[in-house]
Amino acid sequence: MATLESEVHRVRMRPISKISIMVLLACTRFLAQRNPHDWLHDALVQEQLGHFEIAIDLAKLAVDSHQLSGVELGRGYVLLGVAYHQTGKFTEAKAAFEGSLRILGHDPEHVSDYAAALNNYGGLYGDVGQLEVAEAMWLKALHLRKQTGDHAAAMRSLTNLAQLALAQRRTRKAKQYLQQAFGEMKLAPDPIGDDLVLLEETQASVALGEDHSSAAVAGFQHALELCRQTRGDKHWLTGWEHMLRGKAYAQLGDINQALADMRQGLAILEQALGPINTMYLGAQMAYSQILDRAGLHAEALQWQAAATRASKDLVGRQCFECTMNVVGFR
Repeated sequence: MATLESEVHRVRMRPISKISIMVLLACTRFLAQRNPHDWLHDALVQEQLGHFEIAIDLAKLAVDSHQLSGVELGRGYVLLGVAYHQTGKFTEAKAAFEGSLRILGHDPEHVSDYAAALNNYGGLYGDVGQLEVAEAMWLKALHLRKQTGDHAAAMRSLTNLAQLALAQRRTRKAKQYLQQAFGEMKLAPDPIGDDLVLLEETQASVALGEDHSSAAVAGFQHALELCRQTRGDKHWLTGWEHMLRGKAYAQLGDINQALADMRQGLAILEQALGPINTMYLGAQMAYSQILDRAGLHAEALQWQAAATRASKDLVGRQCFECTMNVVGFR
């Protein structure tokens, strides 16, 4: 089974109804033909597709079967944590990541899996606003990945750290991390498309932070093209790249193009993830800000109010420090 990563969010296919798959899973005959290893594999596929609720159901079947142990159980908890995180279930995600660390932290033969668990857990802390905790976890993951010589994974850690530095307005530090990430990319045997997208996106974000708006638009355009090639036009990551390019257009002063990009991004995100999702809600808030800049104040207030209500409903069900903070629109 491949090592699980929060950044590897991703194989496009037609959306599957949760009701349909749960009816299928409820069928005794079907269950008899499956085992926890199959469920875990299927959960990973669904997580990559952006079907996080389905991934949760499948991963829970595997983890709760009591037939997994060691590194495989640890990976199951990581996958469960990633899926819970993406659906805004922060308390459940925290518990799952803690379970993975308890198992993988005592397994010297699978250091890369322990580093992946740390990296994913750090992402959760980053999204609830605890950036110092996230940074500590990502630095530890980076150290372990360099020890094992996993250049592709080290590149992901460095990209995460660059994004975090940007969120803290430490542009110089972000550029240092980004330069190191490109160095690791050159050493990686065959970086996957998602890694290249994130690297290009981060470079564009640095340009945006330095008010190089034209370079930022070009960078996000390249990231969007790469994302389309690897994930297609309807994947939620493609929608997110539209949102980021829209933000760059807004900084450039092309508000009409910014709004057009963001509308397209919102439509993709809503179709792929649904309206009650942290990524979609962050995108809504960003769109409301650009509407306000365009002078469409009433419409901006409507979008902002809708996002705020949904955010309170989503986060109010949780108690993990309960602060939503979406990377990329901080």
